[in-house]
Amino acid sequence: MAEQRDHALLLRSIAYSDSSLILHCLTQQHGRISLMARGARRAKSPFRAALMPLFALQLRWKEPRTGSMGTLLEAQRFSALLPESMMLAGQTLLATASTLFPDGVSNGYAELQHACSLLSERSEDAGLCAATWVMLEQSGWTGDLNHCWHCVEPIDPNISMYWRQGHLLCSSCAKESGYKLYSGFRKTIASFMLQPNVSLKQEHITLWKMMIKDVFKTHQMRDSVGSI
Repeated sequence: MAEQRDHALLLRSIAYSDSSLILHCLTQQHGRISLMARGARRAKSPFRAALMPLFALQLRWKEPRTGSMGTLLEAQRFSALLPESMMLAGQTLLATASTLFPDGVSNGYAELQHACSLLSERSEDAGLCAATWVMLEQSGWTGDLNHCWHCVEPIDPNISMYWRQGHLLCSSCAKESGYKLYSGFRKTIASFMLQPNVSLKQEHITLWKMMIKDVFKTHQMRDSVGSI
């Protein structure tokens, strides 16, 4: 059984037996992996202090003979991805990343790091929207704010668009049905994604949250239909 070493981010840990943990991690070179951390819940385990979410980690593990779960051999913890005051918001990002980058995918590590960077540089409420939105874009769940997501035509930033059922639509595709997104909103959000000092109105934050919820709701409905 070969040994592997990689930079990693811990998505979640699940108690297993009386003393062990099952880990779900995003790694830089190996994508999302699952590992058994034997004895990690014991008071004197070397894993106990290292296995912290929202910290940069380096892991060494043994690949399995069969199945997909490796065995953790070594864990080192480095710097935090977020300031302490934003760790709770960071837990929300971890839950989002776990949904967007499921078992078997080869990406997710860089995307989650980028999302944490966006959040750390902005106020928590608006920053969480920006961090979630960038992961939605990078995982292919959304497009940008300058194209219709149906016909893919570029839309001038000075022209209003429409939001309907988790999609950004031009007036032709929307047939003027849905929630109207004025040009000022689109331009402000695009600027905020690039520059943390851009000011967002509370109404813009509220609308952005609604759009994000719609995207998740739309994908959940698709998954439900696909599983029938």
